Amino acid sequence: MRRLVTICFLLISIVGMAQDDGYVYGETPSKPTSPKKSGFDWSRVTLGGGFGMTFGDYTYIEVAPNMGYYLTDNVLVGVGANYTYYEDKYYNYSTSIYGGRVYAEYLFDNLPLLAHTEAEVINFEEYLGSRINVVNLYVGGGIQQKFSGNSYFYILALWNLNETRESLYFNPPSPIIRGGIAIGL
Repeated sequence: MRRLVTICFLLISIVGMAQDDGYVYGETPSKPTSPKKSGFDWSRVTLGGGFGMTFGDYTYIEVAPNMGYYLTDNVLVGVGANYTYYEDKYYNYSTSIYGGRVYAEYLFDNLPLLAHTEAEVINFEEYLGSRINVVNLYVGGGIQQKFSGNSYFYILALWNLNETRESLYFNPPSPIIRGGIAIGL
């Protein structure tokens, strides 16, 4: 089996080298190559996040800013924070939930789709009154609507791969629906 795999790799390598006749004939590239730009490129940065609120017997206010950077035209990585205030007037209860996240997205060419993965740490009050930290690992995807350069609106459906009883959104296997905006600088 090992010999067969080795032979296949050699044949693929030979076929791949045979496709490049520029080297054989000494051709030069048709476009002049420019030196690679080094340093931080602010045009690849996005700022955005999500915001939500509900008032009535229940008060829910959420602020979730984030900052992303395009590593390539299709790959976006970023960091974010989140804060949620929740109040239930019926039970005379209120709490604050806060945390941070790192994420990566792949934006598909010529399609309004994106793939999303994320690691999040949140701190919230348990039912006994003590505060705990919980780590969530989300995967999923969504749709995007570009409106300018690197700017777009998005809606995501995410599933928690680390679902436990302590998870804030404990309701397996239901997805978490999230929306927001990313604005390119």
